[in-house]
Amino acid sequence: MNRTLAPSALALVALALSAGPVPARAQLVFDRAIYQDDKEGAFKVPEGVACNDAGALVVADSGNGRIVLFTYRDGVLNGGTPVKPAQLAYPVRVQLDSKGNIWVLDRKTRKILKLDPKGAFLAALEARPGSAVTASLPVSFKLDAQDQPHVLDVVAGRVVVLDADGKVARQLELPKGKAVFTDLHVDPGGAVYLLDGVGASLWVADKGATAFKPLTQSLEDKMNFPVYLTGRGGKLFVVDQFGNGVVTLGVDGSYQGRQLAIGWSEGLVYYPAQLCVNGKGEAAIADRSNNRVQLFTAPR
Repeated sequence: MNRTLAPSALALVALALSAGPVPARAQLVFDRAIYQDDKEGAFKVPEGVACNDAGALVVADSGNGRIVLFTYRDGVLNGGTPVKPAQLAYPVRVQLDSKGNIWVLDRKTRKILKLDPKGAFLAALEARPGSAVTASLPVSFKLDAQDQPHVLDVVAGRVVVLDADGKVARQLELPKGKAVFTDLHVDPGGAVYLLDGVGASLWVADKGATAFKPLTQSLEDKMNFPVYLTGRGGKLFVVDQFGNGVVTLGVDGSYQGRQLAIGWSEGLVYYPAQLCVNGKGEAAIADRSNNRVQLFTAPR
């Protein structure tokens, strides 16, 4: 089927080209694309993906209200088991903890669910307005090295860190102003990074800090509307959803390159959502509007 790029899409192509070439060492190298589960049930606008060094690969198949479990080790893909717990309605972000448990943010119920490695329900962090313990509107969350959830609560204007008992261990107020915060990242040392989608900028709060400080100036010439932030090996990776690509930054905020581009062919993306990168140099990206997940090898 022949598709024509709309004028807005052409503008995004121009943005990608204006960002300049990317050094070869920074490139994501396409491996394969996944379109369905092991029963040939097609993905529908998948927004989340998580992976780890043990080979677990979890897809948040958002439009179908389920997660799908794979293994991906040394370039070999297996599995594809669909799992749909009764508590799950519209999964959008997924994370794996150190024990292989699956944490899922549900956009419809505004809850963060904890599932075991096979997808069985274990617990939920419920979003109760006014609660001191849980977020009133969680838009994202990450787990730190101790598996403590860090929840980005945009209504209350804070990042909430919970301990193993579900009690508040730390709170950080979001910077004031016109920023629209879309994601956060916690590095192994405990620093918390914050992503402003509208301003295309990053903020950081070092371990023990009581407030965020700017990490970068606006990167609007490099990114359009970034929605996801992760890190690995001394680098930060930003998913630029409206710009249809991945931007690489140093942990000091320095711009290091841009990868991928808009399109429907395999190896290209269309409104990508979440990215995961493991320690083996394997990466997966939820290619939302292409209804697939794509696997890459990543620089280490």
